Amino acid sequence: MNFFIDKNSSVSIYQQLVSQITDKVQNGELPSGQKLPTVRELAEQTGIARGTVKHAYEELERKGMLKMTRGRGTFVQELATQNSSSKARAIAAIEDLLDEMEALSFSHQEIQMFFNLKLRERMERDNNVCIIFIDCNPETLANIINQISVFPNIEAHKLLLSDALKKPFVMDDFADLIVTTSTHAAQLGSVVSNKEKLIQVVTAPSGPTVAKMALISGKSVGIVCASETYSNIIRGSMQNLELSCKNVETYLFGSMVQLEVFLEYKDVIIVPNDYLLFCNRTEGDAIRKAEQQGKTVIRYNYQIDGGSLLNVQEKIESVQTARYL
Repeated sequence: MNFFIDKNSSVSIYQQLVSQITDKVQNGELPSGQKLPTVRELAEQTGIARGTVKHAYEELERKGMLKMTRGRGTFVQELATQNSSSKARAIAAIEDLLDEMEALSFSHQEIQMFFNLKLRERMERDNNVCIIFIDCNPETLANIINQISVFPNIEAHKLLLSDALKKPFVMDDFADLIVTTSTHAAQLGSVVSNKEKLIQVVTAPSGPTVAKMALISGKSVGIVCASETYSNIIRGSMQNLELSCKNVETYLFGSMVQLEVFLEYKDVIIVPNDYLLFCNRTEGDAIRKAEQQGKTVIRYNYQIDGGSLLNVQEKIESVQTARYL
């Protein structure tokens, strides 16, 4: 029966011993009825103080895992006794909480309401599907999350592609599903351990966005966004529509040049659908002012297509169903 104590660890020696004995009991290495070394024997074996060993044994006895009997020694409790002790501690904890809430003058009805509320919250949280959305620019991430957030019981997190490639363990350890655009699926597939988590979606400008852009030929256009990547996506859409616009320029939020000056001679302003997430107050005011002056402001909405969205929904439901099997 070996125990290893790391005296240089940030975990206390007492807690190391408690954890190791607990693990050995739970994995069956120390079965019910097994006698443990005496305090003196274990102290000599591990090179730690007898008081530390005694403290660990007493803690495990309080937890119902061990039984210390004078003259006989220390034994692993029968499983039924351990379970009974756990139930007793749970009931005692509830009693203490009830006493505290009654002392705060809450009625029994109010206490029951609080319990039901918090229990429901925990149940919903446990049923949430953790999805990490990954793309090379923040504007596309915002658009994708907006679309998928309509599905119930999801926990959405966004991650730029550059960060995801640096820290692939984040995806492996925390994500139930990983959603990315078809452009980046191959890159992520090379670093994600569980390929079944990875969902690629096809994105394109929405119908209303295309309809509005089709009317801007011959006009001066200002693209206002947070990243050059998103600006290039917008420019690509303009090329696909074969638009002949003049003086197409890009302004990135946070630039040194004042946005109001940049917009002065622009007829059309193309911004991300959720541009307020990326601009400061002054920049937001400049865009609103330009719109009030009669300039055309197009919110470029880059969306997941219907087939991809249905696939994501089916994957979410599959994860949720698997938890009940």
